[in-house]
Amino acid sequence: MNSVISISEAASIAIHGMELLALNNRKMNVKEMAEVFRVSEAHLAKVFQRLARSGLVISTRGPGGGFSLTREPSQITLYDIYRSIEGEREAEACILRTSTCPFGNCIFGGLLKEITDRFITYLKGHTLEDISRE
Repeated sequence: MNSVISISEAASIAIHGMELLALNNRKMNVKEMAEVFRVSEAHLAKVFQRLARSGLVISTRGPGGGFSLTREPSQITLYDIYRSIEGEREAEACILRTSTCPFGNCIFGGLLKEITDRFITYLKGHTLEDISRE
């Protein structure tokens, strides 16, 4: 089933992986996480390298190495994670991905902006700790 809100596989892996770290409250390596989600180790590693560059996780090399959160789960919003993978969301994004609408006004009115705004508000209002409790 298709969804109106589209989240890339990388963003999904990032959010789920960060939640896994929060729930386990310990360092985890790529192999462990990839097995849980049944995704490519290489893809998961690339996603977590981006999270590390964003300062959300720290990477430790070698035996016993892996990734761990840099802050408490209550201090990391879902939007922090999403933004580190997807970048900032455009306020008025066109589904045709053009800078101007060929019809002058969007045929969906303000619906797409409203849905996007609600989605971003949700991400900003929920932390890893919040979803751990749910």
